[in-house]
Amino acid sequence: MPEKKYTVVPFSTEKIMSADGALLNKYVELINCLFEVDITAIRQKVKEARNQTKQEISVLACLLYCYGQTLHKFKESYALRGKGNKLFLFDEADAFFPVDIRIGEEKLLWCKIIKGINVKSAYELEQEIRAAKAMTKEITKAEQFFFSLPYFVRKWYYNYMMGNPLVRKGYGGNVYFTSMIHRGNGDSLLKIVPQHFHTTGMFVGTYKQITNSDGKEASILGITLSLDHIISDADLLAKLAREFVNQVDHFTL
Repeated sequence: MPEKKYTVVPFSTEKIMSADGALLNKYVELINCLFEVDITAIRQKVKEARNQTKQEISVLACLLYCYGQTLHKFKESYALRGKGNKLFLFDEADAFFPVDIRIGEEKLLWCKIIKGINVKSAYELEQEIRAAKAMTKEITKAEQFFFSLPYFVRKWYYNYMMGNPLVRKGYGGNVYFTSMIHRGNGDSLLKIVPQHFHTTGMFVGTYKQITNSDGKEASILGITLSLDHIISDADLLAKLAREFVNQVDHFTL
C-alpha cells in the first residue's frame, strides 16, 4: 500500500463561523464610492478635548459619529428590504463593528453591534468602541450545535434571516463600519472595498500628511463608502459621501 502522506483534522467551529459570515455577503449587490477627506481639524479638536476635559476620545469615535449623523439625514440609507417588496425604515442605525478576538489558539473575526450610532454622542461611541476592542468570546453549546448542522440547513436559516428585516437587524445590524487608521506610505492612500451584507458600509483607511499651498500640514484620510444597490442607487451614495465630508468639516465636540 502507498505511504499515507496526509492528515485529516476536523474543520473547527471557528472556521465554519468565519466562512458562513463571508457567505452572507453574497446576499447584497454593493456599489462603492472612494474618496478622501481632510481630518486635520478633527485631530486638533480631539487633542484639545483630551487636554481640557481629561476624557478619552479618539478620532475613530468622531468619524463614527459623523457617519451616524450622515446616515440620519437619509433614512433610506439604513432601511432593510422585506418580503413583498416592503421597505423597513428604522429609527436607529445599528452598526456591525468587526473586531479580532481569540478563542484558544484560533483567531476569529467577530463583531459588536453598536446600536443607535445616529443618536449617540461621540463620547458614547468611544465607550462602545472600547467595549468592542475588549471583547472576549467562548463558543456556546448552541453555537457548536448550529455550526455542526449540514450547510443546507444553515443556509435555510440565513435565507430566512436575510428576508426578515427585524431578525437581520438584530443579528447583524443594518449598517457596517470598520477601520484601520494609521499613517500611510507614499502618495497613495489605502482604500479597500469591504464586503458586507448591510445597506450601507464605511471603511476608514490610512491617512497621509500633505503640505497645502499655504505651507500648512494637513491629514488626508481615505474612505470607502458602499451601498446596497437593491435598496438605492448611486445618487444616494453620492449624497452620503458629500454629507459625510460636510459632517467632518463642521464637527464639534
